[in-house]
Amino acid sequence: MPNWLDIDPHGRVAPGSSEVRTALGERAGRFEWLPSTPDLLVARRTRAAGGTSPRPRLLLAGDLSGFPITDFFAFTHQARLTGVLHVVSAEAERAVAFKDGEVRSSRSTVVGERIGEVALKLGLITEAQLTQAMGEQRLLGKVLVELGFLTSNDLWRCFHEQITAVFHAILLLRSGIFWLLDEDLPDLSSAPQSVSTQALLMDGIRRIDELSLFKARIPGPGAFLRRVNPSRQVTLQPVEQQLLGLVDGQRTVAQVAGAAHLGEFDATKVLYHLAEAGYLQAAEEPVFAAGEGQGARLSALAGGYAELLRLVTAAVPAGARPGFLDAVATQLRDPRAPFAPIFRGLVPAPDGALDPAALLANVGGLQPLPPEEETQRLLAEALRELLFFYLFLAGDRLPREADETLGALVRRKLTALEGLAGA
Repeated sequence: MPNWLDIDPHGRVAPGSSEVRTALGERAGRFEWLPSTPDLLVARRTRAAGGTSPRPRLLLAGDLSGFPITDFFAFTHQARLTGVLHVVSAEAERAVAFKDGEVRSSRSTVVGERIGEVALKLGLITEAQLTQAMGEQRLLGKVLVELGFLTSNDLWRCFHEQITAVFHAILLLRSGIFWLLDEDLPDLSSAPQSVSTQALLMDGIRRIDELSLFKARIPGPGAFLRRVNPSRQVTLQPVEQQLLGLVDGQRTVAQVAGAAHLGEFDATKVLYHLAEAGYLQAAEEPVFAAGEGQGARLSALAGGYAELLRLVTAAVPAGARPGFLDAVATQLRDPRAPFAPIFRGLVPAPDGALDPAALLANVGGLQPLPPEEETQRLLAEALRELLFFYLFLAGDRLPREADETLGALVRRKLTALEGLAGA
């Protein structure tokens, strides 16, 4: 039953379930209203009646803008509290489970902080493997291991990275609400760990300080990177050589981190030192080598969207895929479609991609041939509209959570492709 109550514009309260109605009835009496952030209701009984409450019960709740959350974490550690801390800011919800003051597990609704997306960010699985596992409707970490996509050691690493990411994201919040329940630790991760709260705090504070420094050279995870010749050669460490080898002018910081199987913070730190040494620079758009010109941009654009079309197709259950591809083929044959000349004669391959050579031939045969920048824009608009049609069809064939995860993956990759389109 829903554990909520509704308040109408006239101040009338309507319990959302019989359990809530009973709980309110047991607290019948006069209460003093206490001012609080709009997302919290706080009141105290007058006179106080005392008494105890069965677990789970609320231990602490408050406004994140009122004091540094670092102090609260330090208190939780020193008091050796056990329970689950819930933090809500804007539309993001995060939870951290504590056992005797140490962090055991975490959970998040934020894109990039969920366990499957963490595994993807570390380069341990592919987008197709993630969407396949999401369709199982069970604990995702366990499914990824059962399907052979992750080893047990890989999964442990993902959970540790997730705990770190969620904990540090909470440290950066300056507004929102929190509450701590002394409930039994739920199975948030399927593999509870014990991570030092004090170590996470110290590392989080260090990262906050360092990130402000890194931004001078590396603006963020969406920045593209290009190599330059340093004025003075220095000896590079193996990890520096690895990341520099991945810098090609067309990968973002996040993509370089994923290809190197590193978290974004660790990769950004290495890339910052490479930038300081004069080996690379950040750029707002993808950078192509001299002489590559429009052909390279169009090929990269077609290739990037082909990857996304494969990703969406792989997410569709195998039994529903033939009908999905038939619907795509019908759309491509429609002569009334606004981009019909670009898709003339094309059919989706079994993996959902289009023949890039035939696609680019259609673009090159447009009459009259548009200017270079207009050609890139037209191809990008045509492929973007087709991609959204793929997502529309897939949404009717996927569970809601799998559809949301797929959409998040696509949006992240689209950011890079916008640069190729000259947006």
